[in-house]
Amino acid sequence: MEVDLGASRNFFWRGMGGHPTRLGNWFRGVRPWQMVAVSRFALAVFALLAIYADPSQPARSSALAYYLLGGYVVYAGALALATIRVSPRPVVALAVHAVDIAVFSILIYLTEGPTSPLFVFLTFALFSATLRWSWRGVIATAILIVLVYGLLAVTADIDTGEDITRTIVRSAYLIVAGILFLYFGAILERERLRYAQLASWPDGPTSDERFPALDPIFAHLSKTANVPGLLVVWEDHYEPYRYVAEFADGSTRYSMEAAADFETAIQDNTRSGAASGVQNEISKRILSDRGIRHSVVAPVGGASHSGWLSLVGEHDLGDDLMPLAAIAALRIGAEIEHHYLRQQLVKAAMREGRSRLARDMHDSLLQSLAAIGLQLKALERDVAAPERRQIADIRGSVAEQQGLLRQLVSEARGNDRGRAADTPVEAAVADVLRKMEAQWNCRMSLAVSPGGLVASQETVDGLSLFMAEAVANGVRHGGATKFRLDVAKSEKALSIRLQDNGSGLPGLSGSLSHKRVFEAGLGSASLRRRAIDLGAIMHLHSSSEGLEIDLKVPIG
Repeated sequence: MEVDLGASRNFFWRGMGGHPTRLGNWFRGVRPWQMVAVSRFALAVFALLAIYADPSQPARSSALAYYLLGGYVVYAGALALATIRVSPRPVVALAVHAVDIAVFSILIYLTEGPTSPLFVFLTFALFSATLRWSWRGVIATAILIVLVYGLLAVTADIDTGEDITRTIVRSAYLIVAGILFLYFGAILERERLRYAQLASWPDGPTSDERFPALDPIFAHLSKTANVPGLLVVWEDHYEPYRYVAEFADGSTRYSMEAAADFETAIQDNTRSGAASGVQNEISKRILSDRGIRHSVVAPVGGASHSGWLSLVGEHDLGDDLMPLAAIAALRIGAEIEHHYLRQQLVKAAMREGRSRLARDMHDSLLQSLAAIGLQLKALERDVAAPERRQIADIRGSVAEQQGLLRQLVSEARGNDRGRAADTPVEAAVADVLRKMEAQWNCRMSLAVSPGGLVASQETVDGLSLFMAEAVANGVRHGGATKFRLDVAKSEKALSIRLQDNGSGLPGLSGSLSHKRVFEAGLGSASLRRRAIDLGAIMHLHSSSEGLEIDLKVPIG
């Protein structure tokens, strides 16, 4: 069974026929002792009116019963007025509770004993004890009023079978009511402790990966809510992916999946005027796909993302976890938002660092290379033809490096206006592979599907640098001599596979997930950094026959 926070709340208020804000504000403004005081006064007034309206008189000392109840009405009214602005101290509250039980016992004794209609006062004593002292007060009050009622029953003169039946039923009612109020008090105590524990959130560790580090938060929430599993699914507003974090058996598993179904559903339902229910349908389908039958769902949101938190149980969780799920969803949403903002700050710092480096390169290295080029040109005039050709080749290499450095400096300074334009992927990557083939004396093969595939200049540049680094590592560390690169377009992403015939990663064999690669720091640190810069998911497969690198690069 899935309990949706928003839908359940709206249904409740529609059923009540009221306005949630107005009625909720009224109840939030009334304190427990004020509610008890007002209830006491109302109960005493109606009891006095009932006795005067009854033609029969109290069984024992009618005058004393009238005076006592009349005095109790005045006493209850004074307490109700006093508690409007003043909270009673613990000792005063205990004394008032003792007076209540004493007055109730005397009134029941004076008005027909255990069959008295004022028996309802004893239930009020249980109610007020629950609000004031939770389950501890219920236990003491229940024991006391059961003893009092038992004493009244023993000392009463009960003649008819009807009175005996009524006395037995009322005795059982007091015991059952005490148990129910005890349970209610325990629930209140549990919820207070829950929210107190929930308030002590652990800090999520800083992470520069695609996923925020939610493990300690999930563990804390699972323990506080007493649920075995959690599921958080969110969609980044700026990327074509859906992120999934699933907590079970004390650990968190992160994954990514295409979010194309979300966009398709939005388009389809917008035409039919039903876009508001799309997210609900997707959250239900995600739970169903994972075989989750019992959950409480709350929305997760932020400036950069939206999604859902599900508290997962083995049995029906009911609706008492809904407020806690809503609070937890806010905390998790804030953690995801902070993670996104931290990533943006890191990128901004990196851009600033690149800009400073570009200035230094322009003012030092480029100027030095220009001077070297001029010196080589002057030297070229005074040497023989063979040496002149060698110098010309060196001068050409220097000029080529100058061009590359000027491009890097321009990009780092933000002067690359055309970087957002689409760039052919095949031509750019093939050019890099040709250079790597010549530089490392290895064989390269390339397959790009579909033909004419394009991506942003930034993506293509990042991919080219990644491939150059991967080929260099494969030759130097794995002894590879052959490489095969396959590039294909999936839904708003590039699927890239680079295979070599080297010796693989030392001491590692088999498939290595993105999470394991980055948590354990496996493979090349520079490749991991390049993958982060591309916003890519990277999986490795290592064997004695070579290394396979699989990348999923967003291009939306």
